[in-house]
Amino acid sequence: MKTLFTKIKTASPALYYCGLAHLALFVLMIIIAQFDHRQLMGINLWIKPIKFAISIAIYCLTWPLFLQYFPFEKLKRRFVNFTVFAMAFEMLAIATQAARGQLSHYNISGLYNALVFSTMGIVIVSQTLFALYIGIRFFKVKALEITPALLWAIRLGIIMACFFAMEGGIMASRLAHTVGAPDGGPGIPLFNWSRIAGDLRIAHFMGLHALQIIPLFVILTGVKNTKPVIVFSLVYFVMVSLLFVEAMLGRPLF
Repeated sequence: MKTLFTKIKTASPALYYCGLAHLALFVLMIIIAQFDHRQLMGINLWIKPIKFAISIAIYCLTWPLFLQYFPFEKLKRRFVNFTVFAMAFEMLAIATQAARGQLSHYNISGLYNALVFSTMGIVIVSQTLFALYIGIRFFKVKALEITPALLWAIRLGIIMACFFAMEGGIMASRLAHTVGAPDGGPGIPLFNWSRIAGDLRIAHFMGLHALQIIPLFVILTGVKNTKPVIVFSLVYFVMVSLLFVEAMLGRPLF
């Protein structure tokens, strides 16, 4: 684990420290939640910032492992800087809205709340499009330091994660993530995904983590050629797409 974190730090100190900062926030907000018992949508209002903090930490600590193989230094530097800004801005918006006792997403009740929500959307869509561009540029990278399988896993992982990240736009247009019931109903433990209706967050979550899951498939299986990676990625894409369709039909996961 120490070697892994050293590799991440070497590849991108900015993303490394951004990731560590969000891990610290994750722990801090868990502690705050033990003392602040206010609720939003039926759960402690710090649950959402807690989940976003760990998600952003994982995101920031994943990218350096890919970018170490990305030879376009100027583009890489710009992407890193913008990603650190975008993740910090999103976390700040979500945490401060929680502290105010307000929803950060789908909240257009008043000028300030609407401004926060819309600005978050602009920033995160911009970052996602930048990440997609990096994924496309990875097709110009040669498999010199890594196997073709891992290179394809990186390419497909980035593109798939960006594709399903855009599902956030559907939720934003609906001002809700639940289909067939109001947001905030009974949910499964930890994730709080709806147990009584469709929940668009499930496909969104699984799609975003293609960024880690597809490369992990290569690392854990030890495959060297590209065919198994492409097959696994297609199966994964179909599975997540079905989760999206089921949610849009108002059907719960469990």
